[in-house]
Amino acid sequence: MVFSLCHFEPHRSYWSDFDLKGIKIKVKSLKKGTFQDGSDQIPRYFWAKGFRNRVRRVLGRKPRKHSFPIHPGYSEARALVGHGTVPELAALSDQARGLVAEIFGDIGDLPENSSLDEKQSLSSFESGPRVVQLKLATDLQNWKDGQHAAGNILPPKGTGLSAASDVALKKLGASDWPDALKTNNALFGCGIAALLMGAADARTMFSNYVTDMAFYYEHGYNYVFPTLEPLLQRGLEDPHALRTPGGRERRDAVSLGKQYIQGKIALEKRHIKNLTYRSARVDRRTAQIISLSESSLLGMAAESIARGFDPGAVMADLVFSSPGTDVVDVGCDLVNSEVMNSFLNVTDITETGVVSEQVLRKIYDAYAATSARMLTQRWHEPVARMCAALYTWHIQNDRHLFFRRALLGWSKARKTPAQPQFEADFDEVFDKQYRTTGFSRPLDPKYACNGQDTCDHVDHFLHRNQDKPVLRELWEFLVTGPLEYVRAGQVDEQREYELVEGSRLRMAELFSRGQVLEMVWIIAHANHHAWQVNYLFEAAMFGSILDGGKLVGKLDRAEEK
Repeated sequence: MVFSLCHFEPHRSYWSDFDLKGIKIKVKSLKKGTFQDGSDQIPRYFWAKGFRNRVRRVLGRKPRKHSFPIHPGYSEARALVGHGTVPELAALSDQARGLVAEIFGDIGDLPENSSLDEKQSLSSFESGPRVVQLKLATDLQNWKDGQHAAGNILPPKGTGLSAASDVALKKLGASDWPDALKTNNALFGCGIAALLMGAADARTMFSNYVTDMAFYYEHGYNYVFPTLEPLLQRGLEDPHALRTPGGRERRDAVSLGKQYIQGKIALEKRHIKNLTYRSARVDRRTAQIISLSESSLLGMAAESIARGFDPGAVMADLVFSSPGTDVVDVGCDLVNSEVMNSFLNVTDITETGVVSEQVLRKIYDAYAATSARMLTQRWHEPVARMCAALYTWHIQNDRHLFFRRALLGWSKARKTPAQPQFEADFDEVFDKQYRTTGFSRPLDPKYACNGQDTCDHVDHFLHRNQDKPVLRELWEFLVTGPLEYVRAGQVDEQREYELVEGSRLRMAELFSRGQVLEMVWIIAHANHHAWQVNYLFEAAMFGSILDGGKLVGKLDRAEEK
């Protein structure tokens, strides 16, 4: 009996109504010596490809499951997620929904002055209110008032609905994709995350992007794009993707995440008139359980774990995605309608009800520590790639006005890189009551850079890739160009647009050339710089405090008409 090794394709592919040729790229191997620290654990980009896996498919077997390292640390995250199976993730998602319902249940009965007094015990979070009233510290409020008087007012958050440019769409092969997938917010959010992570194959990668669009229910995309719901359901039922390694787990977990998102949206709508200047009060364990679902990307975690990645590290990465998103929204969420900002939920703030500059820096440093190993050592792991791309998403999504925030808050940001650069786990930087501990340890010198705008690690990387000039251009659009802009201190909308669109086009170009791994590393290291080297994230955090209040009492999403 003779087996044909030709991969069987049905006459009409499941996604044949969309052109996917542009994402069927060949990702090239990295040059030897590209990184100073080695890169022997980088997974395949299209991991179901290859001769051996083709043979296994012909024989009716699943592609071989790879073995990836189990990392030291992440103790509490590991204990919470267990083996990371879908039933275990479902249990955590159920807990998150229940906890959030309890939090919103307290909102209606919240007194005007609801911060904790000295007699209330924090040893049990069942005592005392689940929601507290917040206010800016006097000096921070005075700074905000003075900046507003001088005309330095942050515009309201954008809708994130503008379409990507024709040039970007063409480079990514996305010109005929559904409209919901072609906004800058989506394409350079969940879209680029899918393209950076890779998949079993190209059509599964597209299908994964479709399922991850559940994230945008929190932005009201289902009201703007009526075809989104049936498209999402189609992705969840994709028969080919369901047979790929981790494909079923991913789709089952997306459904879990969607339930959480829709449940929270319903609670926000019900309590919208009572959410301004209010924040949830949680302990460390609760914060991680809720952050896992707040990410709205549970499917990525489920697939990664099913493929053999360390469940503890995956859990830690997805938990970090909450502060990785919330850092630029601290001031906006304070006056808008978000009670689950991972900065404003920390006990250093909720026990006093006062948001001060000193406390915000302590919380910022705690989260910066939790990101360091992910962005410098484990940057090539799937969920780490998504977290790395949060930096570019903030820049490119037509929603957060990242460069404006950074410019407005630049006077408050530190100007000296962290010395030494530092790292720690979530359960080390926060105690059980979710207070900052001030703990961190120096980042392994092998992964710490010298802190220059274009540091020694980037210099080495670009030198090894002199034949790929777009990589240098991308660094300039993500790091050195923005620093030049914010240091100048003058608002220039045209320059902001040039930096934003320039970064989009460079990323699209690098993808089309198959230079994905190189791009991921550049993005991850730019993200690390933004947290601990140039402090652009700290600047954006303080810039967000200058929110002009146009969305007070409203939800920052498109609403049902």
